[in-house]
Amino acid sequence: MEIKVRFKPDDVARLDQEAAAIGTTRAALIRSRALATGGDVAGLSTAAYHRLVSDAAAFMHGDLPHRHIELIVAYVINRLNQTAARPDTAA
Repeated sequence: MEIKVRFKPDDVARLDQEAAAIGTTRAALIRSRALATGGDVAGLSTAAYHRLVSDAAAFMHGDLPHRHIELIVAYVINRLNQTAARPDTAA
């Protein structure tokens, strides 16, 4: 079955970069994320990712909503992956 999805050009470029960084195709990356196959987030298992988020939440002592902590953790992991894949992106 075919499913069509529309992306903005800058989103396609970002997906291409992310796919290249992990040595896969854009289609495989999108499929993996849509189906949550592999269970990995930046090399972490789903359980390890959730433990990391829980640890960050505990560290913050309830000062931030859990959803914000999840977003920050995901952002940091993605930035670390981008930096590892392309050292010239380091801030």
